[in-house]
Amino acid sequence: MAKRILLTEANQQLATAIIERLKQQGFNVQHASDGITALRAIAAEPPDLLLLELKLTGLHGIELIKKLRQSPRTSKLPVIVLTGFYKGEKFQTAAKALGIRHYLEKPLKASVLMSAIHQTFSPTTSTPAVSAGEARPFAQQLRTAFLKRFSGLLTLKYPDTVRLLTFINGAPVALRPGFKSRDFGDFLCNRGQITLDEYNYFTTTATYRHDSLVQIGCLQYNDLLQAEMDYLNQELLCAFGSGPALAHWKAIPAPESLQLITLNVPQLFYEGFHKHAGKTGTQLLQTFKDKFILLDSNYYRHINFLRLNEAEKHFVQKIDGQCKLGTLLDDDFDPGPLLLTLTGLNMARFAAVATPSADPGNLPLRALFNAVEEEVEVVIEETFESFTDLVDDSEVDAEGSATAAASESSSGQSMPAGVKPAQTDDLSQEVRLIAKSLEDKNHYEVFGIKPAKFSIERLKERYFAITRKFGPEVLMQLGGEDAVLVEEILSKVATAYDTLTDVVKKERYDEMYGADKIGLGHKGDDRFQAQVQAESGKVFLEMEEWDNAEKSLQDAVNADSNNGDYLANLAWAIYRNPKYSASQAMLNKAKQMINKSITMERTSLAFAYKGWMLFEAGQESMAEAEFNKALKLDARQTMARKGLRSLKEQQDQQKKGLFKRMFR
Repeated sequence: MAKRILLTEANQQLATAIIERLKQQGFNVQHASDGITALRAIAAEPPDLLLLELKLTGLHGIELIKKLRQSPRTSKLPVIVLTGFYKGEKFQTAAKALGIRHYLEKPLKASVLMSAIHQTFSPTTSTPAVSAGEARPFAQQLRTAFLKRFSGLLTLKYPDTVRLLTFINGAPVALRPGFKSRDFGDFLCNRGQITLDEYNYFTTTATYRHDSLVQIGCLQYNDLLQAEMDYLNQELLCAFGSGPALAHWKAIPAPESLQLITLNVPQLFYEGFHKHAGKTGTQLLQTFKDKFILLDSNYYRHINFLRLNEAEKHFVQKIDGQCKLGTLLDDDFDPGPLLLTLTGLNMARFAAVATPSADPGNLPLRALFNAVEEEVEVVIEETFESFTDLVDDSEVDAEGSATAAASESSSGQSMPAGVKPAQTDDLSQEVRLIAKSLEDKNHYEVFGIKPAKFSIERLKERYFAITRKFGPEVLMQLGGEDAVLVEEILSKVATAYDTLTDVVKKERYDEMYGADKIGLGHKGDDRFQAQVQAESGKVFLEMEEWDNAEKSLQDAVNADSNNGDYLANLAWAIYRNPKYSASQAMLNKAKQMINKSITMERTSLAFAYKGWMLFEAGQESMAEAEFNKALKLDARQTMARKGLRSLKEQQDQQKKGLFKRMFR
């Protein structure tokens, strides 16, 4: 049977040429000229292969790939990218993170395209990968360099490129090319700290010398040092998620007395494993759960370099060599990434029998920064900090994050900047204030971060600082509209965090956020993004993929909170999701959202949704009224028509039952 190929290509002339060539090769070809049409075609019947141009109207190609990967039906769908717009290594690297094996740049020869297609359908003809026995993951290469205090040049040979990483006494100090950015100059260019002309000077005349950027007045020297740290940290964190590489070590001895301020390597391992551990951490737990775990001598050399969360601090405190790993595990806490860090840096090890943990020995240890402080029982009512406390004062003024909106109480009374609203013990008022402070904020402003000063570490600190304030104990104190507001706050924060921590999503967002045009022929504003997400969500509704529908529609509502149609569809996605069927709180939330959407925008679909909610709750007369409202706005509204038919059938059945009882 002929293989089915879906081609997405806006250029009709080029699409015709490709289709004719594919048909000559015996393939069954379908064509879509925009992203939404492509998504609908795939939802109806997934093809055997997708040939995807990234620059599409309606739904960008990268967004389309992300949605396909989220659905169980299409998560393994092979995709070959064809693009004449998104060229360069950084785009190829980002695409590979989404499982794209072939990334072809236009113009290209027909033979190259056919070769990629045949390799996709016949994997045995593809270029052989580096054997696992010869190549090693990046984490292992870095561990070797760090523990052996290696100085010199490490050449990492990947199937697609070669990277050079320089070490001094075990610490990485230089990398080119990067894993996300082409080089340090490209990193600065993407952050808006240097212009394209200045980047060209950096790569040509200045031959990549970093201090040249100070000479020409782009950065002050202190800012240059911080930017170098940010670049190395970002790129090496990405390296933890890369495939195995062949390594060639060239030692260049450095004096032991040479002391450079370099990356915090133990923390790099910690963050790398937290982000990219995957199944490795789970396998470690399964393998050693019946072994005793103890602290090794290196523990006291490296532990103060780590920034552990509270659960991890308590976990480490329990490690004494007298307990098996399995007895220390907690269902609410995954210690896998932490254990990979501890064992990888020889800070902890496993033993078959109980063995005492190492002590600091002759180390004049003053303090352990990750020690758990003794809990002192204090009878005092906990205060709830303001969202403004999460933002530096300097950035509040510069960016407008948590500004006047965050400084006003729900009663409209203004408060001085920096004063904690929580001085009143009204938690409900505090929640409303925080929700108001997030209105109309972009993803960076949610966390009080400037795009030019963006760093993953700062983002994480502020994300967890926000989310910790809305734990279960807070939700237990709230109800009704306040609980809904908390969920909306967490949803907006989670959406912003998910976007900024994902390479492809952040790049796409930065493109839309910082330009008048986004390369799709539309304005790059929130309303367009909302439209894209809403269209995707409606497709997922038709496919009855409720989780994906909810996520896309929530993104749409976050981007355009005044659109009643988006809110109504989000309410329906939540209401129909089987995972919420036993949650009365979520069902009530969906009903509240429907009512709110109708006050914003009276649409026939919203009335139909509300009618079905009432019908299934046994309120037939009220449901009938809502169905009729829907049909008054749109006489062809299918859901409302179906609802009235179901009502009539139920009423007929009830009449038959009544007659039977009367004449029994």
